[in-house]
Amino acid sequence: MNMKIKRIFLVMLLCTLWLTGFAQKVIKGTVKDSSGEPLIGATVSLGGGQGTVTDMDGNFSLSNVNSNSVMTISYVGCKNQQVKVGNKTDFNVILQSTDKSLDEVVVIGYGTMKKRDLTGSVATINNEKLTQYPVADVSQALQGKLPGVSVTSQDGRPGANVSVRVRGGGSISQSNDPLFIVDGIPVSSISDIPAEQIETIDVLKDASSTAIYGARGANGVILVTTKGTKGVDKVKVSYSGYMQVKSAAKTLKGESAQDYVYDLWAYGTALSTVSGTFGDAVARCFGLGSTYGNHYSEYANASTHDWTDDLLRTTTSWNHNLSISGGTDKTQVLFNVNYLDDKGIKEKSGYSRWNADLKLKQKILKNLTFDADIRYSESKIEGSDGVYNGRGSALSYAYAFCPIDNFLGDGDYNTGFGNGGGNLMNTSLSPVAVNNDITSITNRQHLRGTFSLTWEIIKGLTAKTELGLGRGWSKGKYWDGGLVSDWTKGYTYAKMSLGDSWDVVSTTTLNYIVQGLNKQHSLSFLLGNELLASKSNSETMVGANYPSTFTMDQAFGMIGMYAKNDQYTYFNNSVGIPSKTKSFFGRVNYSFLDRYLFTATLRADGSSKFAPNHQWGYFPAAAVAWRIIDEPFMKSTTNWLSNLKLRLSYGEAGSDNISSSLWQETYDAEEKVVDGETGLVFSSTGLKSNPDLKWETTVSRNIGLDFGLFNNRLSGTVDLYWNYTKNLLMKIPIDATTGYSYQYQNIGKTSNKGVEVALNYDIIRTKDFSLSVSGTYNYNKNNIDELSDAVTGQYSSKWASSATQPTYDYAFRVGSPVGVIRGYKCDGFYTTSDFNYDSSTGTYTLKSGVADEGTFMGTYYGRKNFTVKKTDANGNTVDANAFPGAVKIHDENGDGTIDENDITDLGTVTPPHTGGFNINATYKGFDFTAGFAYSFGGHVYNATALSSLYGNKDNSFGSNRLSLATSCYKIYGVNSTGDLYALTTPEELDAANAGAEYWLPYYENGVTLSTFVEKSDYLRLNSITLGYTLPKSLTMKIGVERCRLYATATNVFCITGYSGLDPEVSSKEDMNSSDYPTVGLDFGSYPRSRTFTFGINLDF
Repeated sequence: MNMKIKRIFLVMLLCTLWLTGFAQKVIKGTVKDSSGEPLIGATVSLGGGQGTVTDMDGNFSLSNVNSNSVMTISYVGCKNQQVKVGNKTDFNVILQSTDKSLDEVVVIGYGTMKKRDLTGSVATINNEKLTQYPVADVSQALQGKLPGVSVTSQDGRPGANVSVRVRGGGSISQSNDPLFIVDGIPVSSISDIPAEQIETIDVLKDASSTAIYGARGANGVILVTTKGTKGVDKVKVSYSGYMQVKSAAKTLKGESAQDYVYDLWAYGTALSTVSGTFGDAVARCFGLGSTYGNHYSEYANASTHDWTDDLLRTTTSWNHNLSISGGTDKTQVLFNVNYLDDKGIKEKSGYSRWNADLKLKQKILKNLTFDADIRYSESKIEGSDGVYNGRGSALSYAYAFCPIDNFLGDGDYNTGFGNGGGNLMNTSLSPVAVNNDITSITNRQHLRGTFSLTWEIIKGLTAKTELGLGRGWSKGKYWDGGLVSDWTKGYTYAKMSLGDSWDVVSTTTLNYIVQGLNKQHSLSFLLGNELLASKSNSETMVGANYPSTFTMDQAFGMIGMYAKNDQYTYFNNSVGIPSKTKSFFGRVNYSFLDRYLFTATLRADGSSKFAPNHQWGYFPAAAVAWRIIDEPFMKSTTNWLSNLKLRLSYGEAGSDNISSSLWQETYDAEEKVVDGETGLVFSSTGLKSNPDLKWETTVSRNIGLDFGLFNNRLSGTVDLYWNYTKNLLMKIPIDATTGYSYQYQNIGKTSNKGVEVALNYDIIRTKDFSLSVSGTYNYNKNNIDELSDAVTGQYSSKWASSATQPTYDYAFRVGSPVGVIRGYKCDGFYTTSDFNYDSSTGTYTLKSGVADEGTFMGTYYGRKNFTVKKTDANGNTVDANAFPGAVKIHDENGDGTIDENDITDLGTVTPPHTGGFNINATYKGFDFTAGFAYSFGGHVYNATALSSLYGNKDNSFGSNRLSLATSCYKIYGVNSTGDLYALTTPEELDAANAGAEYWLPYYENGVTLSTFVEKSDYLRLNSITLGYTLPKSLTMKIGVERCRLYATATNVFCITGYSGLDPEVSSKEDMNSSDYPTVGLDFGSYPRSRTFTFGINLDF
């Protein structure tokens, strides 16, 4: 009986358990984050295809759930959590956030790698940070945000050149631009890629990272990954757009009407002491003095015409970006289109661009995938700001045009004013008229297709072959309507420039992750080969002296037919030399215990840019890293130390960014008549071939530390590097009797040593509010280590043409950085205290120990107003050059004489200290960002100011000066009767010049003075943004997944001591076709804009 009872009880128990196991029920719950915020769209999965996602309130519900089931809840940015169902029907799930920064995938050469496994120095910026700074050229958005990367914009013009330097750059005569790679394909620039279409930008800085690119990696590598296809079942549409209002942040201002009249009257009177009747001509023209109506005082209330304002405008720009994506598990498609209309703040200037990009990913087989990317871009740049010696550009010199509309004299500026009067005072030749007379338009188109096959041969072994094809076209039109002025040719002129190019890239790689190793070891190999080829051609056609009735369109329509025999008409055709490179490369990555990391790379490049005996270069690199944080002895620190990794690297990379013609002779062809017959005559361009040219090679050493504290709330990197570039290519003059004038040789060495720091600190992390700051600091010391004696280490900007003093105002030499400005150190001006004054004779005698003025200033008008003597070395009393108010040059060598021997270095251009910092905050749906950039230790060569504070009477008499000229020394006064009179006694001069800051600006040579080789230190608030994302509970009702509105201001303020437009400037790096870069020159600059942007981001 007992046995029967036991059996019955056992059967009932088993039935109960069976029924419990197969019971089906409905469960529900809420998923929240650690701060209690509901998570929208979290995935709740039971396996076997059964699952759901949370709604707008973080709630979910599932039916027919087995009590034995296990729920897996996942959400982006949070740790997955598994929950057993059991007997519960209501769940409250809290997901903890996870720091995935170390698991982020970083793009490296020909592959990707987790950030935690990196051994080299790589900096990364994502789309969110790029789009915080709405600019036409995405390169500008990198400023101050990446360690080791410095960005300098030419100036504020639309389509301006943006200089990007990675750890300084080592070449002197060749390009220091980094290698730009977009989705695996090398390009010359990323200025035509909208920031909205970029996923990430990764910058490879040390040779262990760049050596995989061999001959092209010496200046760093910038890898751009554009947004790709995503496997989603539904079509996704995204739109972003903005309207931007822009105006000049600062403009050059001239003197007021009365200051202008006085300055011109006084300068003309000083000129009259030597020759001509300039002073009387000015008085007559403007009605000055008792002879001509005595109207001087009336000009104090006269309005001042600001011609710069006439050329500038407040304008509106637009940007639109539309993205459509969709697909299945086998096919994904992405289409992007972007349009930018960036109107310039100067009339008749602007930059417009549109892009279209189509991406396709097709899974042909389970292990075979085909990718295609077809990108087209088209851009238009309007506006020309040619730079002219002694003046700058028509815009930068607009302040100099006569600021008076109503003359109170006879208004005759053509008599007695020399060459300057008509050009600078005739309103028909005003800056506005010049700007209207000139039209410059450049159109560029580029089409690129990239096609690849990826084949997973076996587990761990993947082969990829990629083909990139590119074509480019350009067409430039320049039209001069024939206005006779200093800025135009004086006759109708049409110039058409055509260009076309092609390039091919073929890359094949084999990547193998070794299988079967135990967990202690990880080993992978990469092998590849690459073929590159490119070529460009150009044509130039010029027609001139068209009838005055011709329009621009008519002239270009007949450019090849009209005025064929005119001296200004010509046709030039240039066929480029093809460039070809063949490469083989490999990389090995090894990891032991996931904390001892090793990387080695080797690349061999053969380039047609070098002679056959030097075509091949070999570039090795190696790096090791130690994840100290993963050591067992570090376990006790994990409660406060989240990450600690030490990196070491060494490697070599080359630079082939040179012309293909440097090692071989080139010739010009010209049609000539010889012995009565017409034929082609070939003559040397002056370049002597050098078959022994070698690669410029950069050797890089790097030690770095990655760290994170308090669950990576405080994280950063510190890198120290020492790079040197050897076999520098330099231009060497050679004996003209050889029939040549120069040759390129490998005869120099430079170095860059520096420190980079990047920090990020999440200050506050709460449910509704977050606050974080990040910053970068870069220190780079550039130096020329070796240089052949045959190198001419001095060169000229010639900003004042042949009157520039010293003739060579730039230099490079051993022991100094590249880009040194040469000139004279200025001690202000001679004051009356530098002389002994004899009131009985009116004679000034230069005091003992005060050096006399040199003669290199040229004729110094105003000297004739004074009798000045000095005692020479023999004790004789002789005439002196110096006089009260004259420029006082520092006696640099202390020999008591001011001459060319006192020329000295006035400053280096490139700042050694650069960086930036950013503030990010969120509050519920609001977001706020502020981005700052800073720079200190460099200099600006302010030739704009120097050109305003010297005479140049033959071209500039009649011009206005910059407003700073009101602080110049004065040697004339206006008496009670309204007449100009000379100030001669110390008492008169001292009283009139109590607040003077600058010298008397009446000398005729353009002298480079230390006063205007100014520090370029600045702190700029680049951008500040306030955004608001509408609640999803609201937007989802109308089918919008995300809607964000924002407002951004850029170039909000700039704290600087620089007197010019902007301290971040390098307006003309090839001034007067200089052999070497005229960096840091502020001459002919276009003002920077201050912008206010209003935008929207929509996801459907």
